[in-house]
Amino acid sequence: MRSKVAQRILDKISPDVEIFVRLYSDIVVRVNELIEEKGWTQKELAEKMGKKPSEINRWLRGEYNFTLRSIAKLEAELGEPILAVYTNKEEKNNGTISTISGTQEIEA
Repeated sequence: MRSKVAQRILDKISPDVEIFVRLYSDIVVRVNELIEEKGWTQKELAEKMGKKPSEINRWLRGEYNFTLRSIAKLEAELGEPILAVYTNKEEKNNGTISTISGTQEIEA
């Protein structure tokens, strides 16, 4: 159960901020899953991307916003999609998504 103060604060959060936080956390979780699957450290990912480990760390702690370019670089290096976007209603219904790295089938 939330306190009344916490609930008042949550009630004041705009929908766009809620969406931003959800999307950002989804990206961070996905990147961390892929790093773990590959058995890499953040430092190893940074080296492969030509970035400083501190930059990767700031991305994954939420201190630095991802850009589409940084997400594309992450997808290219990790070899898996991070973002999925439905480009039309038919794709959504057919379980097809467009990602930065191409079109893929998804489980419905």
